[in-house]
Amino acid sequence: MISFEGKKILVTGASSGIGREISIHLSELGAKVVLLARDEERLKETISLMEGKGHRYMSYDLENIDGLFDLVKNLLDYDDTKFNGYVHCAGNVGIYPLKVINYNNFEKVMKVNTYSYLEIIKHLSKKTFSNDNTSIVYLSAMLTKVPKKAQAVYIASKNAGEGMSKTLSLELFKRKIRINSVLVGSVLTKMSLDTEKYKLLKPNTEEIDDSSVSKNLSPREVSNMVMFLMSDSAKYIIGESYYIDGGIF
Repeated sequence: MISFEGKKILVTGASSGIGREISIHLSELGAKVVLLARDEERLKETISLMEGKGHRYMSYDLENIDGLFDLVKNLLDYDDTKFNGYVHCAGNVGIYPLKVINYNNFEKVMKVNTYSYLEIIKHLSKKTFSNDNTSIVYLSAMLTKVPKKAQAVYIASKNAGEGMSKTLSLELFKRKIRINSVLVGSVLTKMSLDTEKYKLLKPNTEEIDDSSVSKNLSPREVSNMVMFLMSDSAKYIIGESYYIDGGIF
């Protein structure tokens, strides 16, 4: 049985979708979870769905890169316990056809999906902020392998995050900090369904016949993979990328 009793784990993008489900799942397995997202009301809703005590949320915009050191320090100081894990679920879809891509919208996506991830790891990996045997999971996307139109910026950000995960695993190996990525396929969340209006990503919301191999994923199915990679059961899995796509791709 996987258990996170006595462990403190940071989850970004915790106000909805996969990030919310991972936060709830971690609480069910005994973790003390620190939730991070922009929308305070939705963060409160996530907290209300969680089990156990000692969880904390903070409303923060990950585009504010310069404030991330103070953020990590504040999240440590409030209970004076170090982190044991970090899951980066925060994501900006960034649907931009080539003709409208510019530096500003490119940077906006990169800050949330990639720069903030790197900056949090830089601070969180210090001995003053995290314990040995800390596990980190980056939520990437199957779109990096099976691209679709108008996703150049988003795919670039996810490829960058996944590549950094592999490289940083080498640097942090001596600290016994593991980093892995999960490449997620079509998940029935509000974010994925909202993209339908662009006619670029088209999750199949219809029920799939039992004889069909492919299916859309639920957030809990993705969370199951994350729980395994975060747990001690995966302590020898380092710098890897795992696909979970429901057989669609």
